[in-house]
Amino acid sequence: MIDNLLNLADEEGLNLEIAIDEEQNTAIETFNDQVNQYEISNVTIYKLKGVYNDKVVRLTTEDISNPKLLIDELINNSRIIDNMDETTFAKNIDIENDYSPNVDDDYNVIINDLLNLNSYRSSFPNLNVVNIYYTHRYNKRSIINKNVELVDSSVATYIYGELVWSENGINQTGVFSVVDKCYDNNKLKNKVIETIEDMRQKINSVSCKSGKYNIILKNQQVFQILKAFISMFDAEKIDNKLSPLNDEYNNKIFANNLTIVEDPLNKKLIGRRLFDEEGNKTYYKEIIKDGKFITKLYDNRMAMKENTMPTGTSGGVRNFYILPGDKNFDELVHDLNNGIIIDDLAGLHAGANTLNGDLSLQADGYKIENGKITNALKSIIFQTNIKELFKNVVEIGNDLEFYSEIGGSPSILCKNIMIVGKE
Repeated sequence: MIDNLLNLADEEGLNLEIAIDEEQNTAIETFNDQVNQYEISNVTIYKLKGVYNDKVVRLTTEDISNPKLLIDELINNSRIIDNMDETTFAKNIDIENDYSPNVDDDYNVIINDLLNLNSYRSSFPNLNVVNIYYTHRYNKRSIINKNVELVDSSVATYIYGELVWSENGINQTGVFSVVDKCYDNNKLKNKVIETIEDMRQKINSVSCKSGKYNIILKNQQVFQILKAFISMFDAEKIDNKLSPLNDEYNNKIFANNLTIVEDPLNKKLIGRRLFDEEGNKTYYKEIIKDGKFITKLYDNRMAMKENTMPTGTSGGVRNFYILPGDKNFDELVHDLNNGIIIDDLAGLHAGANTLNGDLSLQADGYKIENGKITNALKSIIFQTNIKELFKNVVEIGNDLEFYSEIGGSPSILCKNIMIVGKE
């Protein structure tokens, strides 16, 4: 069918490229001792990009069974639009052609493992809810035109857990995630135990006095912030003055020990990608090096506009993270000595201003005095600016963890961050 589309387009004078995204998902949900969902789905999306009479036209569909209808629609669209945008088509690139078919996990074993987590409710009578979501995702991507066929694939396992601890009429919810290339029951059980212990301590949380504190921001929360602000490195955002880093390219803006990279070719990570959505080869790159902003992210259009090369990031970054340091989390806590650990953030959709970099987020965590936890904290507000936060990094942990194909982070220790409390 793809050949029919390309041949028919060629006959009609339409230069055509087809991007194919095939995704197979197996989803399982357990609630305590019940299986609420077991579903296998397959979805294929076709993105057609054509040039007809110098007009760029696009069409997205799940059905290519009628090639003539699709070609006619693209040509008709070209007649009613005024855009004369420049575009490029994928070219042959040197990539490792090592994609492989999907290899499913043993889902019967996984279902049994997930249901067995309900046994923690017997060990911990205050644990009322053990709700686990498991997804095995296989993705195959192709870009095809009359000269090129690029193919890539990836596989990942995502587990999301939600637990509820009830004590003295108070409910404390704990959430966690486990993301990896393959299923690991031991890692899952460890996360459950960590979350239970966290909920037990937080059931009697208090607030704190407002002021500037030295803080440890845990790895998942660092990634949440980094993910919210990835667009600040985008060349188009910077060109349109829509980034906190508008005038910061080639400047030292963060701490000397902070380096942020994109590592899309790493075979060990779930975000591995050989080419981006426009067919450009991906590569390892430093975005921030020793605190200096050295790489803007370009798609083809912005690269042509600024007479430079695309960065293989069209459609988004993959395996984007802060390079880890040498100290484990306990050593970070020892070095913090007196301050606050923040291990939960809420409100990023509204509390992160991607134009000026300001952050004002509801947070939970722990008060640390003389290197020891003294109180669990809630009802506090984490207030800073993205440039202040990363400029004030004192130490970086070695606990690098990935939370999606986009990337991950280690924990960081920062000085003089504003915390607003209710004491």
